[in-house]
Amino acid sequence: RTWGRLTNLQNYQQVVEDGRFHAILASLASRLDDCDARMLSMVADATARFRTSTPELGELAQRLAEVVVRREDAFNPRNLANVAIALAIRGVRDVATVEFIKAEALKVIDDLEPSHCIVLLEAFRRWGIFDRQLVDLVVERMSDEVDRFTARDVVDAFAVISRLGLARGFLLRRLCTLSFENLRQFTPRELTKMAYSLAKLRFLAQGNIDDLADALAPELHRLMGSQITELLYAVAMADGRHQIELARSLVGQYVADKKARPIQSLSSLIDFAWAVLALDLVDEFPEEFKAALADIFERTPPQNRGPLMKLFDAICAIELQHQSLGITVPPVWRAACDDADRFEMDRLESSRLHNELVMRFDHLRGTANGTRWQLRMQRGMQCGAYRVDMLDEDSKICIDIETVSWPTSRKLKHRLLTQLGYRPLRLEYWDWRRARTEEDQNIYLQREVTNLLEAQR
Repeated sequence: RTWGRLTNLQNYQQVVEDGRFHAILASLASRLDDCDARMLSMVADATARFRTSTPELGELAQRLAEVVVRREDAFNPRNLANVAIALAIRGVRDVATVEFIKAEALKVIDDLEPSHCIVLLEAFRRWGIFDRQLVDLVVERMSDEVDRFTARDVVDAFAVISRLGLARGFLLRRLCTLSFENLRQFTPRELTKMAYSLAKLRFLAQGNIDDLADALAPELHRLMGSQITELLYAVAMADGRHQIELARSLVGQYVADKKARPIQSLSSLIDFAWAVLALDLVDEFPEEFKAALADIFERTPPQNRGPLMKLFDAICAIELQHQSLGITVPPVWRAACDDADRFEMDRLESSRLHNELVMRFDHLRGTANGTRWQLRMQRGMQCGAYRVDMLDEDSKICIDIETVSWPTSRKLKHRLLTQLGYRPLRLEYWDWRRARTEEDQNIYLQREVTNLLEAQR
């Protein structure tokens, strides 16, 4: 565990290639059968502390999983959570292990503390498994235990909920009430992480941005790297143009930090580029924007679709609005971003939410400017460089839903679609969910479409 904590990018290879390190792992693997549940949990925790895996760490984790699944009813909630996240981090996800963790978690569900719930959700997320029964029970347990959340629990809960795209309004409202009543109890790093997660969940109002800006003001100059871009991204996602001076300050701060520490994470560079575009600040910081794109394109495209989808937005905006900058997008990046956007659009096209909307539009009628309207929506249509959730070709009304799983606000996209002659309409996910009945949904859609048509006379 100590080695894992002390290992960093500079000494990592030296540690994992050391014969003594291999001897320790081999010794642990040979003696796992003699360990009790607490010791197995400690071994699991130790393996998870290394930033990247090695064949030796992977073999130890696999051996650990084989021993763990034979210890039914032996793990308390904390130890179970430790084992789950460690195995998930090391990539052990065989059916027997996952089913064992799930079965044991269900047994101790009423004893889980907030931190245990969060870790279990993160473990199953890393495994790529969404088990509705387990998630529902864990979220219910979290809702019951809101008063026991620490500041760190709140931040970690928002993070895992946003990564999962969990639209659990009741829990989010309770956690938001708790956190915004006690903002001074959070560190600046925790506040930026919280803002980032809530922005992705479309649960960050402009008033919340003001509260966060006030709480961060005394320590704003201490933010570094991804902390700066997370806050900038949150401002852009909430369309916080009333805080444009804060946004300008954050751009300048990130540029200065980038000069002092040239190696910035890929995700922070992409967040920076997208936010500068979304807040319409490119003309004020053209060279800084170009430098960030150059840094991005020097690297290899990631496997994670989230950053690629953000960059897809940015590439479209550059080609439609900022050709004068002379930015050339490498073909490998263009292809990766296009594939990520297309994959996610195809996945959402058949979702229950999209099916609900199409059913409502099939029978929807309305009047705008004294003229009757009826829309014939087609899904997944191409509009210029973009694909949209739905399009009525006759009226050129295109609709996108601000789902909590999509990594960017559609505001930038719709600004550009307007320039191309379309009539874009964003439907807020949480507004739609508040429309409980078919009648409420029809009234909501009729109002939104009518307002759009009347505003564009």
